[in-house]
Order: sequence, then structure tokens, then C-alpha cells
Amino acid sequence: MSEPRMTHEQARDLAASYVLGALERSEEEAVRDHLATCAEPHPEFEAFGGVVPALLELGDLELVEPPAALGERIMAAAAADLAEHPRATVPPIAATPIATTPAPPAAITFPTAAERADREARGGRARASRIDWVLRIAAVVAIVAVGAWGLNLQRQLDAAQRFDRAVAAVVHDAGQPGAKTVILTAGAGATASGIGAVGPDGSVALAIRDLPATTGSQVYETWVIVGSQAPVAVGGFTVDSNGTASFKTRPATTPSGAVIAVTLEPHEGNTAPTLPIVAAGVTTAPPGSS
Repeated sequence: MSEPRMTHEQARDLAASYVLGALERSEEEAVRDHLATCAEPHPEFEAFGGVVPALLELGDLELVEPPAALGERIMAAAAADLAEHPRATVPPIAATPIATTPAPPAAITFPTAAERADREARGGRARASRIDWVLRIAAVVAIVAVGAWGLNLQRQLDAAQRFDRAVAAVVHDAGQPGAKTVILTAGAGATASGIGAVGPDGSVALAIRDLPATTGSQVYETWVIVGSQAPVAVGGFTVDSNGTASFKTRPATTPSGAVIAVTLEPHEGNTAPTLPIVAAGVTTAPPGSS
């Protein structure tokens, strides 16, 4: 059985790790496959991608090719260090019998004042290096925070632009002869709102925002309620994390005064509303129309 494909939300959550190369191979391939097939925008990958150049720019660092003589200079420095501070070596095995008399223990030597000062200086440089890295990490955290803030603004802009396009479509339908309009307001405990236009055939074009994203088999169902008659389902739609919907229902009998309601249903195909109303409004004909 094949693994389920990565969802839009899962790919978005892994964006930072993906651009930094911190994912397992399987996760990286799943993200890449999702990006190649997902129709939704993923601005977070571009936003987090700016963190990597920021890492390289800290301290005016520049990636350069090491000079060819660098290896020779390192070996020469190592040889000089060995000459100045000879290391204890294991003596070769002598051909003569091992003496039975134990050798006197080597005298314990204490570091000189100059050696102690040198050790303290090196310890200070190490502490300074650690402080420097702490500052660098803090800078990267700040960059990520600013990037997340910018990403949130980008999402808000995307939602506003999508809603503007949905409203434009509704306004276009509302300008047709015989069209009616409806203002959708949030139901109890909900936040959604929007507008709609009823066409001559009774279909309803909707533009709604601030809807919680659907998950699994959930669907937002649109209902037409005329007087005391039973609600009639005229079409459902899903919503992503953007929270904006642009939808046109099936044709139906939708006179002036009919109620247009939207509910969140556990699955499509319900013949009666089962969940609280998230948005609703009453259709109104323009003044002077018959």
C-alpha cells in the first residue's frame, strides 16, 4: 500500500526544515513531490529561504576556495608546534632484557606563569567564541521571527486578494437583469461573512471569508430556505487555510425573501442541515424591480 500524499498544511509546517536541508530523505522527497503537484501557493518556502543567505552574511563571511598552499602551511605549523612542545612517544622495544628494577617515577612539573597566562588567554578566546555564536544564533532566530511575521502578512494579503476576486465575480452576477443580492452575516459563535448574488436561474454566487478550513470529508453546504419549506441543498465546497471561498451553487427556486444559509457538514450529500449555521442572509431584489 502506498503512503498517503503530503497535505498542504504538512508541507507548510516542514518549510523551514526543507530549505535548511534538515529533513530525512523520505520527507524531503514528499515535500518536493507535493510542491510539484499542489495548486495552492507556498510563499513560506521563499520566505524561509532567506534565512540561509542570512547565515552566510553573519560576520561578513564569504565562501571562498582555499589556496593550494594552505595544506603545506598547516603541516609546517604542526611541525613547528611539535618541535616547540614535543609529545611523549612510545619508545621502541629494546633487544636487551627488561630491567627488573623499576624506574623512578617522573617528576611532576607545574605550568609556568607564562603557560598559565597562555591558557587563560585561550580560554578567554573560547568563551568569546561561544558568546559570538550565541549572538549569531540569536540573530538567526530574529531573522526567522521577522520572516514568520512577513509570511503572516503575505497570507493575509493572499486572502484579501482572493476575496477581492470572489467579490468581483459576485458583483458581475449581481449586475445581470433579474439578479438579486444577499448579505451573509456570521451565525452564533462563527466569524464568517460575505455577499452573494442570485442569478436569473436561481443559482447563487458566493464570496465568503474568515471560514475555518475544512478537514477530512468535511464540506460547507449551501442551503436555500423559502418560507416554511424544508431547506434545499444547492451545492457544497471546501476551504483551505486561506479561509476564503468563491462558489456558485446549482440552479434552484430562489425568490426574493429566501434565506441563503451555509453550514459545515461532516460530509457531502446531506439532505438536511446537521450543524449550526456559519453564515446566512436574505435575498433582496434591487429597488424598482418587478
